Amino acid sequence: MPKRADRRLTSGVIIIFIGLVVLAASLSPVSSVDARLGRSTSPVSEQAFAILRQNCLGCHGVARTSGLDLRTAEGVLKGGENGRVIVPGNPEASRLLQFVTHRAKPVMPPDRKLSDAEIEILRRWIAEGASFDGFAPPATAAETALTTGNAKTEPAPLAIRPFTSEERGFWAFQPPRRVVPATPSDPAWSRNPIDAFLFAAMKAKQLSPSPRADRRTLIRRVTLDVTGLLPTPAEVEAFVNDERPDAWERLVDRLLASPHYGERWARHWLDVVRYADSGGFEYDYDRPEGWRYRDYVVKSFNTDKPYDQFIRDQIAGDEYAPDTSDAMIATGFLRLGPDGEDKGERARQDALDDVITTTSLTFMGLTVGCARCHDHKFDPIRQADFYRMQAVFTPAEPLNYPVVPADVVAAHKAETARIDSLLKPLKTARRELEAPYAKILIEEAVARLPEYMQLAWRTPEAERTPGQKLTYQQIRKVIEIDRQAQKFSEKEMIARMSTDDRRKHDAMTAEIKSLEDQKPKPYPTARAITEKGREAAPTWFLHRGGVDARGPAMDPGTLSVIGDYRFPEPPANASSTWRRRGLAEWMTSRDNPLTARVMVNRIWQHHFGEGIVRTPSNFGKLGELPSHPELLDWLALEFMDRGWSVKQMHRLMLTSEAYRMRSDDLAAGTAIDPENRLFWRMPRVRLEAEVIRDLILDAAGNLDRTLGGPCVYPYIDPKLFQSSTKRTWPGKSDDDPSTWRRSLYVYSKRSIRYPLFETFDQPNLVNSCERRNRSTIAPQALLMMNNNFVILEGKKFAERLVAEVGNDVNRQIERAWQLALGRQPTSFERERAIAFIGADLNGQGNLAEFCQLIFNLNEFLYRQ
Repeated sequence: MPKRADRRLTSGVIIIFIGLVVLAASLSPVSSVDARLGRSTSPVSEQAFAILRQNCLGCHGVARTSGLDLRTAEGVLKGGENGRVIVPGNPEASRLLQFVTHRAKPVMPPDRKLSDAEIEILRRWIAEGASFDGFAPPATAAETALTTGNAKTEPAPLAIRPFTSEERGFWAFQPPRRVVPATPSDPAWSRNPIDAFLFAAMKAKQLSPSPRADRRTLIRRVTLDVTGLLPTPAEVEAFVNDERPDAWERLVDRLLASPHYGERWARHWLDVVRYADSGGFEYDYDRPEGWRYRDYVVKSFNTDKPYDQFIRDQIAGDEYAPDTSDAMIATGFLRLGPDGEDKGERARQDALDDVITTTSLTFMGLTVGCARCHDHKFDPIRQADFYRMQAVFTPAEPLNYPVVPADVVAAHKAETARIDSLLKPLKTARRELEAPYAKILIEEAVARLPEYMQLAWRTPEAERTPGQKLTYQQIRKVIEIDRQAQKFSEKEMIARMSTDDRRKHDAMTAEIKSLEDQKPKPYPTARAITEKGREAAPTWFLHRGGVDARGPAMDPGTLSVIGDYRFPEPPANASSTWRRRGLAEWMTSRDNPLTARVMVNRIWQHHFGEGIVRTPSNFGKLGELPSHPELLDWLALEFMDRGWSVKQMHRLMLTSEAYRMRSDDLAAGTAIDPENRLFWRMPRVRLEAEVIRDLILDAAGNLDRTLGGPCVYPYIDPKLFQSSTKRTWPGKSDDDPSTWRRSLYVYSKRSIRYPLFETFDQPNLVNSCERRNRSTIAPQALLMMNNNFVILEGKKFAERLVAEVGNDVNRQIERAWQLALGRQPTSFERERAIAFIGADLNGQGNLAEFCQLIFNLNEFLYRQ
């Protein structure tokens, strides 16, 4: 009773206090702030609530982030998990005012600061006693049901925070604008618009571009960039001696036409989409057909598939061309993510999150995944946008797509069904024959159990107590597990059979095995995506990302800051929702300001060492601003105008004067722009791990250049994976020619990375990688000196030199430099090499070690 009386007294005091505040507010004069805001007739409480509603209720409304609900007087006065947020009459002691003035953390709103006028209104509202006259009514029944999990009540509409003009005006969300660059004073820099943009930016900072590199450097540079292979000595000499004015353009065109171009650029793409040949996590199950997506990417680059079509294939190939293998295989993009071992709704949400995150990073350069639990803290991406995009992917289901003709599939199914029909009666008869003997074994097992368990087992079902029913089920479960684990072995069962039953059992088993052996082998399939019907299960908004905090159902949508987009209605005969098709159309529309910019920036990054935007998968507020925004826009528009041709963008960049500059550091340029942000020289770039392995095989003359097909397994020490029976690596020895394929075809197992790749900064194969690290660490040098593969290929390189030029040490050295570096050795290099190899004319000496030494040269491992 005293406690209840205290509550009544407290409630009465609050009511009286609120009444006094309301009276005071009604008598207070209109402030100059009110006048400036055009609200001279509105009470300050109404103005305060309008500010909270627009800026705060997205998180601190129905979602009650941190337990704080700012919709009602009760919620405001109660505060959140960390205590009270306002002290009526005392603005300086009110944490709400400290947060919005950014004098205390966490700053609110997290992505910007309120205007001075808005802060003044909140200050005055608190100072005058915090009247709640202008606040909305208390929570509706629908909102209460939403927060308490009452699924029978329709959820309340979401309070979505509107976009500010600053958010909408961010550079990445503006349409690209074509700017004509000024004509450079240097004629060499006026032939390509790229050069004109760069030249103008350099001159504005009193920078001079580096001179052009020599022809031997250039052919090696561009060959590594475009194909990831070494130019042959004959190709080098042919280019060096080609005096035609378009010799460089001819070289670029020849390399872009090479089938190895697709392999090289597929590697870049596979990093971004986090491709691997296994599922990851604890068991890391293999995906034996995963390589078909990799080959699709190689083929797409080689055939110069328009980039917009490339996107449509991967997002919605099944909704565009369900009868086309390429389009179906391309949808494997949506199944490249790691497989969690857990099942259920939480695992499904994690899988959808991975798809949304990777899709947005890859094609739009935005971190949409950050909005799963709350509005994005920095970019204008609302949590509602995340779940609208989730609604796009919700209907998609995995499909093992046959990559054989339909008649082959039909014949396979028919033959399998025929054999199954023959097997069914045989298996039934064998089970019936085994049943009495299995029962004996089960009874013997039960007899070894405690008495109370035996009693539960033998008590008739209708007479069992609840406890006995539970015990009976536990026994059944254990016995069934034991049976599956063959603790009741077939051998033990057969030993108890009569002679006649054993003969029958042996005959049936032999006949069953014979029929099983006749079943057709599985036809090849590809990991793909499909949908079943035009209707989709609802996608729910999840407050704070929790599967147990459902909000309203969400319609499919895109990023609302870019503008409203209406998804196409599927035709009456459609077998899918067309939602992914709608998303693909939005992504590839000329009105989308992100897609073309992101891709041309990725291409630029791989040719020039860094992107125009140095955070290629983050064009948001935390990403870097473009160093040359006008150039980026011009490239994006040119990309679309040229039919989204990736090869034409390569050619445009490769034929620029900027691409042909030297990579030497120059004191004058370094003093002004030490990070080379204005691209006044070409960077020296350490080659990727896979390219290093390919070049070692290439120089040694062992590289198998066959395109496509299943993966290969070079040797890995079993000690790296023997701790788990689920992780296997059927690797062959390093001297097995079947393993000498390009590194693109090495099996990518998430839990067992090839040591050379891992040491030289291969990504983790789990997350999208926008830009590889380029570390310089001791294990790299140790591996290049001691790794069995490197040692073996050094010997093979030595054998090649002897086979091609004989035992003359001078000629061996010259040939080694030509093959590995594309040039002649200097006199100093020649002298040191002769001294290292030894003077014996039979060429044995230290030739193999010398060849391995070449693999360790910076010039071999770096693109100059």
